[in-house]
Amino acid sequence: MITTIPFMATVADLQRGYRALVEKIKETGEPLIVVSNGKPDVVVVDAKTYNIKARRLQELEEEYLLRIYKEAMDEHKKGKTIKLKKGQTLLDLIS
Repeated sequence: MITTIPFMATVADLQRGYRALVEKIKETGEPLIVVSNGKPDVVVVDAKTYNIKARRLQELEEEYLLRIYKEAMDEHKKGKTIKLKKGQTLLDLIS
């Protein structure tokens, strides 16, 4: 397994060298972890990288939901589902 050292800066570094840090973020596409009092405080990414990752996450969520839907429909067609009675909840089935 390859591990890389994350790109980190303190709040003071960010205040003093904002433009240079932002340029590095844009150039590399890597996130910047801003550390405050020795602990990670926020993560900064450029807008392009954020949008790409947000779009990919949405695609993965949609793929997952579609797969689960198809699986549920297949089970329903095979008669593997249980119809709840009026007022019954899913928790009633497991208790």
